[in-house]
Amino acid sequence: MRRIFLSYFPFLFSLFLFPTFAAASTVGFVSSQGVWLSDIKAFAGDKVKIYSVLVNNSYPSLSATIEFYNRGEKIGQTQVGELIFEQAKQVWIEYALPEGENNISVALKDIRAIDQSGKITAVSREQVTSADISGLFSIDADTDGDKVGDKTDTDDDSDGLLDTEESALGTDPKKSDTDGDSLADKKEKDQGLDPKKKDTDGDGYDDNKDLFPKNAGEWADVDGDGVGDNGDTDDDNDGLSDDREAELKSDPRKADTDGDGLADGKEVEHGSDPTKKDTDGDGIDDATEVKQGTNPGSGDSDNDGLDDRIEKQLGTDPSDPDTDDDGLSDGEEKKKGTDPKKNDSDGDGIFDGVDKFPLDAVESGDADGDGEGDQADTDDDNDGLSDDDEKARGSDPLKADTDGDGLNDKDEVARGTSPADDDSDDDTIKDAADKEPLTYNRQFLNKWWLWAGAIISFFLFVIFYGLYLDKRENRN
Repeated sequence: MRRIFLSYFPFLFSLFLFPTFAAASTVGFVSSQGVWLSDIKAFAGDKVKIYSVLVNNSYPSLSATIEFYNRGEKIGQTQVGELIFEQAKQVWIEYALPEGENNISVALKDIRAIDQSGKITAVSREQVTSADISGLFSIDADTDGDKVGDKTDTDDDSDGLLDTEESALGTDPKKSDTDGDSLADKKEKDQGLDPKKKDTDGDGYDDNKDLFPKNAGEWADVDGDGVGDNGDTDDDNDGLSDDREAELKSDPRKADTDGDGLADGKEVEHGSDPTKKDTDGDGIDDATEVKQGTNPGSGDSDNDGLDDRIEKQLGTDPSDPDTDDDGLSDGEEKKKGTDPKKNDSDGDGIFDGVDKFPLDAVESGDADGDGEGDQADTDDDNDGLSDDDEKARGSDPLKADTDGDGLNDKDEVARGTSPADDDSDDDTIKDAADKEPLTYNRQFLNKWWLWAGAIISFFLFVIFYGLYLDKRENRN
């Protein structure tokens, strides 16, 4: 009877040395070697290789199916083909070991051999020695993966609580988070929470999301000030009460509702809308306007006639109505075509606000307001005398009434009076009022002295009469 058996390679080597023993053997597994694992320290769930060795000592060639079982349930198989005479082959499968007692067995199926004549012949299980072999393996679990089996580990789930403590608490010693709320059992115990309940205070919010897990009336704190939102009058701590935010339609749980970089409270303080990034629609967001000193609630912060957006494009200061301090607002300069960033656009040395012709480097004044610059105008003050004539007479070519006596310079020349002297005859009567401006009028002086004498006499009378009355009173 032919037999198939298992053996290690040293054993196989001995078969070659002692062929008389090989001849005595048939086909089968070597029961003394049995089944072994690639890792004898493996834990439950570890994937290992289950090994055995098939030896053909009888047939020129042998093929078979090797099936592996655990506790009677098939767990895998492998094929061996053309195993020639006196040759051994190691066979194996990969398998994830379950926890507990594992009874691993190996069996030969579908055995076919080629005899000496080259014919294929079937080999029955009755012709096989040691066709089935097995091995017992006790596999421990390692719940926390610390390479210490649960049977010897005092804290199977490594949650910081000993298994004995967990048993007393009623928690699962093999689950670090018994209630599945993402908080370890020990952390919950230390915080005074129930590690068996996801929602300790029963407010509908799991402990890991509840900022006040022991207060059924609070669960959120948007601003992180330690006061729950239900009791906090300003949930987002933006400076506006929740009621005020409801009126403004801003978000009481977002400090910056419109996301423009300016807190809602600051927006109200600066007159902007907390629900709009650019309240005045000038192309500049509210936060930027506050930083640069402009008014986020007004398109023209400095009221110079130019929108802040335009000023930004021009490079002028939207918070200063007269960027170049030349006496003209930026809006006026834009209309006139002058440069609002240069106080003297034409470079003639006269500020644009004073220069009557700010775009003409030759002209700057127009004394008579006739629209013609003084440089080109032959009669700057439009008094009827040419500038050259006035210079010759000593009058001011830029003043129509040089001496301010109420007469036009040309009229004075026509009357024969001096346009540079308001009292040509020095009789104290202005030329405009003097009927004879070229005649020294003594009659006027006589009348003046007469009036002066009368006034002085009146005051002397009052003084002496007072002295008389005083003296009379003393005598009595």
